[in-house]
Amino acid sequence: MPDRAQPGEKARPGEKQRQRSNVTARAVRMLEHRLSQGEWAAGDRLPSEPSLAEELGVSRVTVRAALAQLENEGIVNRRHGSGTYVNSVRPLVSSLHLNMGAEQMIRSTGHVPGIAEMSWRQAEADADIADRLAIEVGAPVVHLHRVRTADGVPVTVSDDYFPAAFLPEETVALGPSLYSFLSTVCGIDVSFGIANLEPAIAGPERAAALRVKSDELCLVIRQVDYDVTEQPVSYSVECHLASELTFQLVRQGPSSAPASGNHTRNNGRRPRTQA
Repeated sequence: MPDRAQPGEKARPGEKQRQRSNVTARAVRMLEHRLSQGEWAAGDRLPSEPSLAEELGVSRVTVRAALAQLENEGIVNRRHGSGTYVNSVRPLVSSLHLNMGAEQMIRSTGHVPGIAEMSWRQAEADADIADRLAIEVGAPVVHLHRVRTADGVPVTVSDDYFPAAFLPEETVALGPSLYSFLSTVCGIDVSFGIANLEPAIAGPERAAALRVKSDELCLVIRQVDYDVTEQPVSYSVECHLASELTFQLVRQGPSSAPASGNHTRNNGRRPRTQA
């Protein structure tokens, strides 16, 4: 059975809904890209819905849905009778329901991302890393260490690990973006990530990298990323400076909540297959 309705054939209700969702998601991505490129500054009013619809090549209904999503994420503010404005108070805010890299997160908030320190090295997986990546203890992994900055100020210390078996045989250049490296060099795309969040103090080593006192409050995010087959791809530990970054969680209403038990298995952890 064809995926799309043929000429003279009515599209199925489910297919119509998927098509509308795809068009809305594309409009959101286009608007987010223009915002990240600085086309509209904080406090600016966006063009009218008819103008945006014409510029994006979509309907006004799609534009309205896209703007509603951006408002839910705290990116814009829609004022009745006035228009839609880019939020004028824009600290480093990252929405926790979006799986994006630190560089993309920093840039999307109107700040200039940078790297104060970066190193790649091969190491052996300890028990924790091995368990997260479903590999043997002592198996070779690649460790990427980075200190991220926003407008030149250190805000994040991150340590990422992935199996060295993913590396191609030929010598390759290792850049600053792990997701890009895994996709373009290793041929592995991240489909989703499962993260745990915990408050912590920076400690001496991270404090030195972030140029703060060792008792400075941080938010630590430990995340395992998976491919489309639900196999673990990488494990990251990110330490975000609480005084410089703010995270928000978008919570949908009860009517949009999934049925109980549909998305939690194995005590909330994805089943893992030994590599």
